[in-house]
Order: sequence, then structure tokens, then C-alpha cells
Amino acid sequence: MIKKRGTIEPNFHLRVSLSIIYFLGTWPPHASKYRILYLFYTICSFIFLLGILLASEIANVIANWGDMSKIVAFATILMTNSIHASKVFIILHRQGRIQALLDIANSPAFKRHDKKYQDLLTRYTWKGIFHHAAYQSFGTIAVFCWGITPIADLIAGRSRRLPVEGWYPYNVTRTPAFEITAGHQGIAIIIACFHNVALDTLVTGLITVACCQLAILERNIISIDNQKNRQGDKNKSFLEVLSYQQLKKCIMHSNMIFFFTREIQDIFNIIIFFQFLSNCIIICLIAFNVSQMKVYIPAVLIGLVTYMCCMTYQIFIFCWHGNELHLHSTRIVMAAYSSNWFSNNVSFKRSLQIMMLRAHRPFTLSAGNIMLLSLDTFVEILRMSYSIFTVLQGSTI
Repeated sequence: MIKKRGTIEPNFHLRVSLSIIYFLGTWPPHASKYRILYLFYTICSFIFLLGILLASEIANVIANWGDMSKIVAFATILMTNSIHASKVFIILHRQGRIQALLDIANSPAFKRHDKKYQDLLTRYTWKGIFHHAAYQSFGTIAVFCWGITPIADLIAGRSRRLPVEGWYPYNVTRTPAFEITAGHQGIAIIIACFHNVALDTLVTGLITVACCQLAILERNIISIDNQKNRQGDKNKSFLEVLSYQQLKKCIMHSNMIFFFTREIQDIFNIIIFFQFLSNCIIICLIAFNVSQMKVYIPAVLIGLVTYMCCMTYQIFIFCWHGNELHLHSTRIVMAAYSSNWFSNNVSFKRSLQIMMLRAHRPFTLSAGNIMLLSLDTFVEILRMSYSIFTVLQGSTI
């Protein structure tokens, strides 16, 4: 909880994401008598938020097979929902490993309750909250514009249209079938947006924790200090042992951060790769759909533009956090140079040298072991999207 203005509980950004995931049925409690009941809720929630929409969208693709213009028009939401469904299965399948990461993030080993690092813990928690809020803002505006499409059409006197195109085994233009279907779609896409954002920010929130721990490690390495010049030669041996013990703690902390980031990589790298691939296509398809619009309906246009911004930001937060992790890890070498290593014994210098050699291989995260999560990758994905867009534009001329 927020304790007072300017401060926040460490890792509160993880609690926000996890709470949304839990209440929307994707985080079954372990060793609870209500687990079976919760899993039933998980199935119902998935069917309501994604199952019905996915079924209608896939049926729509089959029904319009051969008409590429129609398939392109609703392919974006189909790809978004498909990747979203994949994330749900990943979270459920690997919940134990993710919970282990959360336990490490909230453990004393990661200095969560150490007042000495309160400033760093607070700063990185606010960063996590900021990215969640910015990402959620884009998504909320987009799905809200889609959700009110039937109302906007009614006010403007246009023909009835569902928020999301899909094939249903009944006439959706008649009452009350239209109202029920439109109501379900409107509610489902809004709630699913919150859920999808929470799944993504859970991953980026864990990367933020790793960045915070690297910042703490950097501070600890710099603060290793042999004070024999002030204490005198009689305390030299004791202070050398103390410095060596501090360095050992830093090395153990570094190993824990390395394990933490490797687990994030192993659990989420495949789904991040498919997210990047689908978003690259979605961004260019949205731009293409906007360029082909004959009548500009404000709600639809704003929804498409903000949806494109949301997809772009979705790629950006992964790349930005991966880039930050890389930069934080490269600073460990400079921190070692900045410590008072020259006044310590040979054992200390050798141990520090080994740590520096390890730090010369900075921590990196990748999408599918193919693309590094970095700002350079973000720019390349946007360039690829623009290239596909120009090809589509050229094919219609």
C-alpha cells in the first residue's frame, strides 16, 4: 500500500498486475480447498473473455476464406486475442516457476525490507507503476472506442454493427440477439484489455525488479571500503576480512540476479517472440486499414489509432526494460573499478577480478533466442512494419 506521499511499498507494481490476474481467474491458489472451484472460474472467465470471441473470429476467417480484404480487416483483433490466449496458457502452465520468482523478489535476499535501499526500491516501483498506467491508458481508450461503436452508430443513424467482427450461428442484426452479442463483446474486450496489460506488466515488472537489484549491487560494490587508513594498521587484518566478506555477499547477490533473469528468459522468451511478430503485422495492418477508409467515423478512427499506439507501446515496454537490464549490468564493471580495491589484499583483488570478468558479459534478454530486447530491436520492428505497409499500399495501386 501507499504509505505516504512520495513513497510506495516495494514491488507494489507486481502486486497490481498479480491482483488483476488473480481476480480475472488466471492465478489458481496453491494448496487451497477452493482450488477446484477457482479452476472452474478460470474456465468460465476464459470462455467469456476470449473463448467466444476467438471462436467467432476463426469462424469468420473460414466463412470469408478467399476474400483477403475482409480477412485483413479483422485479422488484427484475431492475432491479439490469439497471443493473449497463449499468455494465459503460459501463466497457468508455469505458475509454479513464476511464483518462485515472485518469492525471490519479495525475499530478504533481494533487500525488499532493508531501509538502506528504500530510495532505490521506491524509484523502481514507481517506474513499474508508470509503465503500467501508460500502457493501460492506450489500451483502455482503444477498447472503449470499440465498445461504444453500437451506441455511436445508433446516435448517427447508421446500420447496426458489432464492436468486433465475427461469425455467429444466428442473425446478429435482430433484437435481442444484437444487444446481447454487442454487450458481451463490449464488456469482454474492455476486461480482456486490463487482463492482457496485467500479463505483460507482470513480465516487465519482474525485469524492473532485476534492474533494481543490479542498482543495489552497484551501490554495494562501490561502498566496499578498507578503512585501515583511518583505523590504523592494528585493525588492518580485520578490515581486510570484512571487505572480503562484503565482496562475497555481492558475488552471491550477483549470482541470484543472474538466476532470476535466466528464469525470466526461459519462461517468457517464446511468447514475447510471437508477441513481437504479431505486433509487427498488426501495426502495419492497422495503418493500412486507416489508409483505405472511405468514411472516417471518429470513434472507429480514434480506436484504430490508439490501438496502434497500444501495440507499439507493448513492444516498447519489453524492449525498453530489456535495454535497461543490459545497461544496468554493464555498470557493474565500472562499480568494481570505483571501489577501494587497490588498498585490499590479493585474495580480494582476485575475487573482484573474477566478478569483473563475469560482468563483462552483460545480462541480456531475448525474444525466442532470436531478437534481443533492446531499443535497437524496437526501431527495427517499426521499420519492418513500415516496409510491410508500403508493400500492401503498393499492391492496391
